[in-house]
Amino acid sequence: MAKNVLIRFCKQPKKCKNLKYILQLIPNMSEEQEIVAVVLNKGTVDALQNLSSLITGATMMGAKVVIFLQTWGAWAFLKENISKLDQFDENAFWSPEYKEHAASVIKEMKRAGTASWYELFKEAKEEGLLEILVCSTAAEQWGANTTEAFDDLVDDITGVFEWHEIAKKSTYTYYIG
Repeated sequence: MAKNVLIRFCKQPKKCKNLKYILQLIPNMSEEQEIVAVVLNKGTVDALQNLSSLITGATMMGAKVVIFLQTWGAWAFLKENISKLDQFDENAFWSPEYKEHAASVIKEMKRAGTASWYELFKEAKEEGLLEILVCSTAAEQWGANTTEAFDDLVDDITGVFEWHEIAKKSTYTYYIG
């Protein structure tokens, strides 16, 4: 039984056209392997950095992480926007409540040798422990009909029903928004 914390769904989900395909996207999924499902609806540097910590911890324990990008999460992964999210740039897209602290946070991350959120996501993908899926409704909202519009970290565009099938199999489900 999954210990789901919170899931929010797209308002206009697509029909389950490719459910079998989506479930096959997770090749390392087994009865024993934990799955961590994350809904990301925030496209800011601070949210992505915090999510990278969650991903790192989960993958270090051998869990598979599947991220479902909703509206602002999908925006963040559009090719045209990914460069606006450099965590070592205080002019990057930070949450308004943290923007005034960006310079000091960046200074401390550099001092501590913190890897960028992007590097940590990429490492988890290279290990085969991270899948990133874009909500089909969010993709439509941003005028992105194919994964070509998104950064290479994105695996596929899918509907909420397919996502729900993945989340049902997860040990933990988180919402970041």
